[in-house]
Amino acid sequence: MFAIFKREFLSYFRTPVGWVAICLLGVISGYYFSGMLTTDYAYVNINMEVAYLRTFFIILIPIITMRLFAEEKKNGTDVLLYTMPFSMKNAVIGKFLAAMALQMLMLLCLFSHMIITVILSGYISTATWGAIVGYLVLAALFISIGMLTSAMTENQIMSAVVCFVVLLFLSMLSEIATSISEVFKAFLKFTHFFGMSDSSIYSAGEGLREAIAWFDPYTRTSCYTTGVFKIVPLIFCLSFTAMFIYITYRVLEKKRWSQG
Repeated sequence: MFAIFKREFLSYFRTPVGWVAICLLGVISGYYFSGMLTTDYAYVNINMEVAYLRTFFIILIPIITMRLFAEEKKNGTDVLLYTMPFSMKNAVIGKFLAAMALQMLMLLCLFSHMIITVILSGYISTATWGAIVGYLVLAALFISIGMLTSAMTENQIMSAVVCFVVLLFLSMLSEIATSISEVFKAFLKFTHFFGMSDSSIYSAGEGLREAIAWFDPYTRTSCYTTGVFKIVPLIFCLSFTAMFIYITYRVLEKKRWSQG
């Protein structure tokens, strides 16, 4: 596992991928932080910066994950991956940890902003660390999704596009849930289904909206950026992360056995 982790992590910096990802996050976070410093009140809130950076996962995660398995196919080394003597599980976990390590390295710009805030007599609360934890578990979930799209697609561009579409869908899930709820309530009113009263129709529509929005990872982890630490969002993200890693493993295992 360590050999795979080391190879994948170092490969980020043998190609432009790692440097582009780090520079991109650095520019985005630097722009937001400088904006806070140059306002009339010079009010710095690192939690708000973390929340702002979360919105760029749909760009950063596809860049990080598109090459994890799709590049093996491009270089023709996927056969070596499928015929290697150690477990495919170790390869999947090693690649996942390499992507997470790069994501954590990208956060150095955020830590530099925290240091500057302290130097300028600012205050870093424990809520800020909670926001960073929420950021990382959300990143882990999205990286596992990106790994799966990379394992299932034939090239890096297709992997990035599919991952972008999935993450965009998840970022809009609350709005989608509201729209579906409104359509569902309008349908019930139009058809007079089971003779339901207006209050019953409203309750049914809201129940459907909440059921769909339950899967929204952004809403579930938003409590961390407001300084509220809950264990349920943590379990939610880690559970789905483990599930997507396992599905990636099964997809690759199927391809591995089909090679022989």
